[in-house]
Amino acid sequence: MPFSNFKNVKQVIQEYPLQLQQERFLPEVQLEVPEWFMENLNFALDKKTIFENEAFFCESFIFPFLQQAWKRHGKLKLWSHQELVYDEKLCGEADYLISVWPAKVINKPIHTPLLAVVEANKQDFEGGWAQCLVEMMACQKLNQDDHLTVYGIVSTGITWEFGKLEQEVFTQHTLSYSVTEPQKIFGILDYLFAECEKQIQIP
Repeated sequence: MPFSNFKNVKQVIQEYPLQLQQERFLPEVQLEVPEWFMENLNFALDKKTIFENEAFFCESFIFPFLQQAWKRHGKLKLWSHQELVYDEKLCGEADYLISVWPAKVINKPIHTPLLAVVEANKQDFEGGWAQCLVEMMACQKLNQDDHLTVYGIVSTGITWEFGKLEQEVFTQHTLSYSVTEPQKIFGILDYLFAECEKQIQIP
């Protein structure tokens, strides 16, 4: 069934048993954000209203952060709203994915997906993590290598949360981060992108 049919993590683990834990696995890192990026960010923050839809938060906050981090990791590929299919249960459209972009002949566009990003619609982090977790599991199964860590992000654009899936253990980072501290979000994204690159041999 589509990823969005999973409404909470309890529903996910009933279908796919996992060990769940919370841990501070991310380092306290910060990276400077370009002045033009801050101008765009502050403009979007100042102009947003209570009537905005999910697309506004994706386009104004989530995608710009992902794209800016991606610029520092050219051997990866950022995918936006692409179909991800493992089987009839683990399938659907992923908001954003980070995968390897190998310099070789390929037989599929999304090669070794290592990070899934889900927008938490209407502040629904419970549903967001359910969807993100099944997307992470689809990535893990498509990679056919349980030793590859798959990372996950759930964000409203304003608040960001992070997790990782290692074999059958899902770990959620205990801290969440606010868009009012963009240097921290940018630093964590850069760290996760670097961790994705480290895991595999990229020609």
